[in-house]
Amino acid sequence: MCALKPDVSFHAPFESAAMLTVLHRLILPTEGLEQCDAMYARPALPERVADTSSSAFRLKMGQAFTFDTFYNAFSVKKWKQAGGVSRLLLSLHIRGQGEVTLFHRSKADVVTPLWSKEIEGEIRCAEEISAWPTLSEGLLYCSVTAQSECTVEAVYFATSSPMVQVPQLGVVITHFNRQQYVRNSIQRVQKALLQDTAYQDVIHFIVIDNSANLDPAEVPGAKVIKNHNYGGSGGFARGLLYLHEQGTFTHCLFMDDDISCEVEAIRRCYAMLAYSVDRHIGLAGTLLDDQRPWSVQEKGAEFSEGVFRPLHKGEDVRPIENLLNLEQDTGKPVYGGWWFFAFRLDAVSAYPFPFFVRGDDALFGLMNRFNIVTVNGVACFSEHFLSKESAFTRYLGMRASLAIYLMVGQGRALPAVKMMGLAFLWCALSCRYQSAQAILLAFQDVSQGADFWRHNLDFMPLAKRIQKEAVQCKEPAYFQSHPFHYEGQLETKLRRCVRLMSLNGHLLPGWALYKKPVYVGEYTSGLLGLTFRHQRIVYRKYESSDIFEVELNRFRLLALTWAFFKTSIIFILKTPFLRKSYRSKLSTLCSRNFWISVYK
Repeated sequence: MCALKPDVSFHAPFESAAMLTVLHRLILPTEGLEQCDAMYARPALPERVADTSSSAFRLKMGQAFTFDTFYNAFSVKKWKQAGGVSRLLLSLHIRGQGEVTLFHRSKADVVTPLWSKEIEGEIRCAEEISAWPTLSEGLLYCSVTAQSECTVEAVYFATSSPMVQVPQLGVVITHFNRQQYVRNSIQRVQKALLQDTAYQDVIHFIVIDNSANLDPAEVPGAKVIKNHNYGGSGGFARGLLYLHEQGTFTHCLFMDDDISCEVEAIRRCYAMLAYSVDRHIGLAGTLLDDQRPWSVQEKGAEFSEGVFRPLHKGEDVRPIENLLNLEQDTGKPVYGGWWFFAFRLDAVSAYPFPFFVRGDDALFGLMNRFNIVTVNGVACFSEHFLSKESAFTRYLGMRASLAIYLMVGQGRALPAVKMMGLAFLWCALSCRYQSAQAILLAFQDVSQGADFWRHNLDFMPLAKRIQKEAVQCKEPAYFQSHPFHYEGQLETKLRRCVRLMSLNGHLLPGWALYKKPVYVGEYTSGLLGLTFRHQRIVYRKYESSDIFEVELNRFRLLALTWAFFKTSIIFILKTPFLRKSYRSKLSTLCSRNFWISVYK
């Protein structure tokens, strides 16, 4: 199917059924995004071609590049599971002299060349991958070798199969007081995506402005809806209401307001939705660490016994063997984070629960029973989860965990108390009393029953009860001049026994405590052992230059522990009532009518 003259448009994502739909473009890093060369090409990034498409690059004589990478390898298994792609082609637009080779790498790490094509002059072609019907897993990727200077204008995987459905996609972005982020993001997307005539009528951006201070003129191409701040839950619920009210949208994509992702991720998302035969598909973007762009924070997630468990946590996406592992289904993903989560509107039977933030995405996935799909190359970047942890977020996270456990988990008293108690003690015994109190408040609030959520849609009055850590930002020299510990230390059985019996030193006399402070990372393994017998502790926030100091306070620990014990007894006695209350009112609080009444 190769010809010197093009038989497809190399810029349109889809055309008539007789033409091709682009599924997966070969891309180079977008300027301004967190970058890691090995996520795009090997052995290094090729030279870009100025004043042309962002994916065009030049090879000098003798150079060769391979694209078996996170962003550019094509996932066989995930596209096979979509079900709508019966024919697959590799389309090329290249000038110069060289060679292109297409490879398949199986999950057993067996590499098979599928075909090779010589380049002489200018070539525009769409070469069918005849092996596609027999493939079931692994990765497809190409390499380009230059015999003389060679320019690659475009390379992409495409199909001539008709779409299962032509999506009308509403991208819902919830915004709160991050005007510069959302302005920059929309402008970048506007330039790369919304000005493409092929997408103008099928992808629409809706910004839910929870801070009511965003000028619509600053986000051209997006629909701005000013909204009362009921958090992410309320913002995304408002976006769903808008999409349903319009009656023209078929799919929705939830995204954070910084849209820190390759625009190609949105294009691939659109294509996956168009070719999926699964009505309950939930396409979850991989979350990467913006400080270490190659490190996975979450690629799908589980929720079990009140615990959120990110899947593929900490995996490095650079080695090819890791990419093959990332393609495999790990655990039982039941939800996707709302930094990037796409689904069909006709599969939505439950709206977000009014959590404000934290836990809303998990319960949304559980209630709607989405079949969670993740695809290499559909990803976004964010600060690490742990760098954002504070007393506020612990309150929000723990109350969501407990409420969801009562609503859709087993809802048993003792496991719930154990879950809350372990989190409480970890903070209290390490002298982070503000966080311990926040967990106690979460326990007490959930124990009020399901009506608590209806009467406390606005989180800000509740937030005033939670003390903030006094965080300070330090220069790098500070951390070089102080002995910060980031790994736990071995301890004897006797020391561990004394530590436990003394409540990590709280019951020891003053003369037995070290006066000199200990310096530790907040999420260091063996944290309690490192802080034992220290009167003062200096914590470093995760992946940041922020610190906060705490001091051992026996009376505060005992007061908090007594309050937690009383709350636990009350919770145990009330558990049958609470479980019944939450389960009977869950459908109401997750209903479309509930949110219509909220925004009436």
